[in-house]
Amino acid sequence: MSSLTYHHNPNGVTYVYRQESYWDKAKKRPSSRQVCVGKLDANGQIIYNQRFKNPEAREALERGETVAEALLIGQSLVLAKATKDTGLERVLLRHFESREANALLSLSWAMAAGRGEMDLANIWLEENDCPAHKESLSSYDLSRILASASQSQIDDFLGEWTKRQRKGSPELDCYDLTLASSNDPSNPFEDWGDNHDKEDLSRINMALLVGLTSRVPTYYALRSEKMSDAETIASFIKGLKKYKAERVRVLLDYGFYSAANISLMLEADIGFCVPAPTTAIWPGEMIDKYREAVEMPEHMFHISVDEREALYGMTVQDKIDGRRVWKHLYFDTARRVEHIASLFAALRRWEIELLSGETKEKNKWAYERYFTVKTTPKRGLKVTRKQEAINAYKSDRVGYWVILSNREKDATAALAAYRARALVESRLSDLKKDLAFSRARASGASALRGRAFAQFLALILTARIRSVMTAAWKGRMDIPKEDRLSRRYSLAEMMALLGSYRQTRFSARYGVVVSAPTKAQRSIFRAFGIAVV
Repeated sequence: MSSLTYHHNPNGVTYVYRQESYWDKAKKRPSSRQVCVGKLDANGQIIYNQRFKNPEAREALERGETVAEALLIGQSLVLAKATKDTGLERVLLRHFESREANALLSLSWAMAAGRGEMDLANIWLEENDCPAHKESLSSYDLSRILASASQSQIDDFLGEWTKRQRKGSPELDCYDLTLASSNDPSNPFEDWGDNHDKEDLSRINMALLVGLTSRVPTYYALRSEKMSDAETIASFIKGLKKYKAERVRVLLDYGFYSAANISLMLEADIGFCVPAPTTAIWPGEMIDKYREAVEMPEHMFHISVDEREALYGMTVQDKIDGRRVWKHLYFDTARRVEHIASLFAALRRWEIELLSGETKEKNKWAYERYFTVKTTPKRGLKVTRKQEAINAYKSDRVGYWVILSNREKDATAALAAYRARALVESRLSDLKKDLAFSRARASGASALRGRAFAQFLALILTARIRSVMTAAWKGRMDIPKEDRLSRRYSLAEMMALLGSYRQTRFSARYGVVVSAPTKAQRSIFRAFGIAVV
């Protein structure tokens, strides 16, 4: 039997519930439950919610059929498609038992959906369709499964995953580091010190390798020692050898450049493309030697059709440790103007600080380099700019930079590839912001190891989702207007929009009812090739 009940909320809204009686097989006694069907409008009519918006669902309700299960499926449909496209589930099942693989995959789905904390993840698993939905895993169960993921299993997974990303044409990868904060100072992966968020918490060094073409993360590692960016390369090369990754080519940032690292990568036959600091000996000598030669019409180019300002670039072939390398020299007039303008603006600020007496310790070097400060009985404090130092800056190496590579022979292509490395920066941002890794709440090395692995799986999925949504946005003009994305959604926005799409399974012969998709949901499903009614 069933009946309608009305609950008057203090905010003035009256919610309508269906009181359903049923036989509890587990407790072997009659029981009842309430299911919200909607709310009353100003005229006393029921405004049905998403679950009962379909006429068929309301008909089933009026016939007295009860709801056996209501399940959210919008986010799950997209996550399942991303899982299938990347082949992630197949690789997981080859290295983990079925239950553990399903739990890890489901947890990565919850993280990708914005539910990274354990107490939120288990609720997401209970409410959403996913491989571990029927397991009814608690936050304790999830933590235990994460801690049980051994390093050898993770290594085997990464070995196969890295090889999988290497199939076909050689991939160009971006490599970088990020720091996450933790509240567990006892964790052996962590070092105390200032993190990027300027908090007095222990920190976790995490290295990440992201494919430039596939846009998919291929490798990660937690660093158990306090290393500088340059010191991680040796460990990185050792990891690649362990995974037997072949034909690796990496894009590195300034912080990874050192003569020792260059020698290591040349010896390991790893392709690289890395900016060399102009303060180093040979890049500075190269700028001084070729500064006039590079500023010639034959060396002028545009990195993209959208850029109005021209760049200049030339290449010099050379050898390091007996191996061939290409040194690419660039000059940017716009960058030179910007740097000089920035210096002039800073000079005004520093002069005001000196005159007011409100000097800053961090600017002490600037005061000494660019100003003469005198105090006399008659004139008091007098601050004079050192014009020679300013002229030296203007005539120095501002606007010039050098990229070193042992694979890329063309200056234009090398610069285009390096600029594209911003991709890995965005992936690291995803990891910390969208995937809640800026606070790695895990107690002990095994728990942190498992959590980092689940975060990596989630990062693979979100990378695939972002790539599909980016392609859909770029190609929106090629599809009918009613099917287009209305705007470029962020990951969080997209997941929020999909959160209301559900299926309801009724008792008796009625079966399953799926809610009608909104316009935004339909356009997102279409972008992923997911068919909905």
